[in-house]
Amino acid sequence: MRSVVIVKKVRQIAILTLLGCFSFAQLSFAASAVSTTIVNVVTLAKTPTNLTLDTEAATDTSLPLRWDANGNPSNTGYTLEMSEDQTDWTVVLDKGIDDMEETVTGLVGNKMYYFRVSSFNQDSPPKTNGEYLTGQFLTKPAKPATPTGSVDGQTITVNWENEPGTTTKLFDSNDQQLTINDGDTSKTLADLTPDTAYEFYIVHSNATGDSVPSDKVKIWTDAKEPANLRVTDSSETSLTVAIDANGNPSTTQYKYRINTIDGTAIDESDWTTDLTYNFGSLSPGRYRVYAKARNNPQNPNAKETAEIELVTGTVPAAPTVNTVPTEDSITVTLTPNSDSTNVEFRIVLQDENGQEVATTDWAQQGTGWAASELTYTFTGLQPNRKYKVLGEARYAE
Repeated sequence: MRSVVIVKKVRQIAILTLLGCFSFAQLSFAASAVSTTIVNVVTLAKTPTNLTLDTEAATDTSLPLRWDANGNPSNTGYTLEMSEDQTDWTVVLDKGIDDMEETVTGLVGNKMYYFRVSSFNQDSPPKTNGEYLTGQFLTKPAKPATPTGSVDGQTITVNWENEPGTTTKLFDSNDQQLTINDGDTSKTLADLTPDTAYEFYIVHSNATGDSVPSDKVKIWTDAKEPANLRVTDSSETSLTVAIDANGNPSTTQYKYRINTIDGTAIDESDWTTDLTYNFGSLSPGRYRVYAKARNNPQNPNAKETAEIELVTGTVPAAPTVNTVPTEDSITVTLTPNSDSTNVEFRIVLQDENGQEVATTDWAQQGTGWAASELTYTFTGLQPNRKYKVLGEARYAE
């Protein structure tokens, strides 16, 4: 038993001695140099924000777009793609550096287009985060066709074509919008100024804005017939007539003509803007006078109005006066010296100083005091006094 114990102790001492040697050797090692692997890494750019359309600058064939960087630095690239169906995409801008606006051209009016914008970092090759900023925008309508129009007197009708998906707006030459209802294709304007040009144009409008205005259509109202044809002065050989413009402007033209009472043409004026006209070199008698109007020469489709007519006459030739006096009376007989149709006669008795003593009424042959003939007797006169007898003639109204 004693010998076994001694052997165990010897083994323990030997093990402790070896452990001590190993510990002493570890504490004596020196540190080596550091080896390093370097990898360049670029963070991804953020998805841009706020894709917008400049509606003022947009047209029927172009869409000016812009977006915000969303905190990306200036070396960020952006790609803009366009699609008509959100399936097939076309690159419009390819990794434009710090380029945050683009005008897309070659488009069709009043059509919806879809867009998406992605960002790319400064890596080589540039990388994207795979996300898109999206938007959809409508082009403005194309320029409309020129309206057409028709006129009836002083009433104008304007006609136009509508564009599906748009609203039509109608304007006059003063750029004032006229009231029309959705879907209307015509507008009638009544009681306009005669012989005047009116212009109209349309625009088509959608959610983006108005189209370019159409070309203007110019439509002239017709001149109105003149009014109140009348004689303002006359003599045995002339007639001066006048008319009212009846609302026509000063540029409206008029023509006057005169015929004998049985229709034989005597004289005709040129077209003139004057509201009066004188016919000369006439013979005493009755006449038919006519007047009409037409649009001024600026109107390419000038129309003439119907004529208005006046039956009148020159101053009739003065009648011959024959007198038969007695002690207290004077019998006067008138003899016409021109056609007496529609002529009224009157006899005036004056004293030697020209003061009226007595007078007959105006009467045509066969009426009144001239019922049997153009003879009248003034009675109750003073004997052996001087008197003046005036024989007068005029055309009845």
